[in-house]
Amino acid sequence: MAEVVNIVASMRLVDSIDVSAVADELNIDYAQEQFPGMVYRVEEPKVCLLLFRSGKAVATGATSVEDVDSAFRQLRKDLIDNDFEVWDEDRCFSTIHNIVMTTDLSDNVEGKIDLSSLMLHLPFEKTEYEPEQFPGLIYRLDDPQVVFLIFSSGRCVITGSCDFELSYEAEEVLRDELINFFQ
Repeated sequence: MAEVVNIVASMRLVDSIDVSAVADELNIDYAQEQFPGMVYRVEEPKVCLLLFRSGKAVATGATSVEDVDSAFRQLRKDLIDNDFEVWDEDRCFSTIHNIVMTTDLSDNVEGKIDLSSLMLHLPFEKTEYEPEQFPGLIYRLDDPQVVFLIFSSGRCVITGSCDFELSYEAEEVLRDELINFFQ
């Protein structure tokens, strides 16, 4: 069964915000010349938020929707506690943009997966395998629309979906497609 390892989500907190002032008030290092977003780290749950001048915040590193919501609530509370204007809670809602999951296909294989052979087994136009560039086979599925990164160890990364059910469904589709390859 696939395990969620990262969720990327966003939330708009206000029309615009002075990120430099926020960084000063919250005592956060902010190098605008290097990156336009201020990095706001939440310890529990362990989530990284990027706050931009547009008033948008992007969460990464969460492993559940509850963690995403908790991190955004903490940022919102910190901003309010430090007299920054933010929208009412009912206007602030998070949107999931990408779910990253990992799974292990090695239970079907003895030893390593021959990715060159696997590439020939899968639809050619949907696969990329250039081991000099990247050690995994890239397989793009149309329905559900996800990308698999398959490694010779049997580890597989599933990315590109913003829906949990579709991500789990994609894992099953991949396993079904690989049954004949592994036998």
